[in-house]
Amino acid sequence: MTTLSQQQCERFWKDGFIRLEKVATVSETKDLRTIGDRLLRNKAGYAQGLLFDFYPESADAEKPKLAQLHQPSHFERSLMESALARRAQRIAMQLLGPKARFVSDSFFHKPAHTEAVTPWHQDEAFTDPRIEHREVNFWFPLQPVSLENGCMQFIAGSHLGPVLPHGPIGGDPTTHGLECASGFEAEEAVVCPLELGDCTIHYGRTLHFAGPNHSDASRYAYSLVFGLPRRASREVRTFPWNDNRRLSREDRVQESRASGSFWPYLYRKVREFDYANPYEWRLGAKRVARLIKQR
Repeated sequence: MTTLSQQQCERFWKDGFIRLEKVATVSETKDLRTIGDRLLRNKAGYAQGLLFDFYPESADAEKPKLAQLHQPSHFERSLMESALARRAQRIAMQLLGPKARFVSDSFFHKPAHTEAVTPWHQDEAFTDPRIEHREVNFWFPLQPVSLENGCMQFIAGSHLGPVLPHGPIGGDPTTHGLECASGFEAEEAVVCPLELGDCTIHYGRTLHFAGPNHSDASRYAYSLVFGLPRRASREVRTFPWNDNRRLSREDRVQESRASGSFWPYLYRKVREFDYANPYEWRLGAKRVARLIKQR
């Protein structure tokens, strides 16, 4: 599938998510599985804080409950040059308009026989509330998914309301994941099993969840996020759950930059920069000032 029908676009904006069949080829999903497995096995991005456990990180970094590698395309450029990435961007442009651009990508690994869930959350809850993020997230399972191994579930229409109160998983300020515990009815969830090559797309404010993996095999997934140029939020709001957090990966980030990885970090930021957006220039100036102060 390379385009959405008008009916599919309308359904997406009504529900805040959509399930699509055969967006990726079997060959593409196998290639993604191979790349993701290699990067995760080699702990790519761990020192830079890009690889982390969604749950509180234990002393045994080899056994994360839910591993996420953020921005794997920094380590494997072919991910952004693939036909699948271009195909997904065309669909994103149908939903968001012609200015939709790549924002980020991630690999996820949920081990076999784990009770760890991806808790109910809204992606927008992780962001700076002073900035308006208008993003869509493509989620590709790299094997068939069902309730048994943790397929995606959504609360239809939740993108039309506010960002609900969140908190760090288990109340631990060092954990990377957030969870939303109130303001919705989990019993109303729409379960989205998928075959290989299928995907879901959800808006950044749509509540979603993925259950435990009770199967005999690891569950892998790859996500692509596209968004419109960022701008100042039109409403005054705060996300207090992001205050006073002490993410465990921050120590690795600081150590990495102090040991000579500052310039690769800066290169990544330059690569992500939206040069056509004046608002990004203002944000970039503030970020550079903070980095200089830290050094």
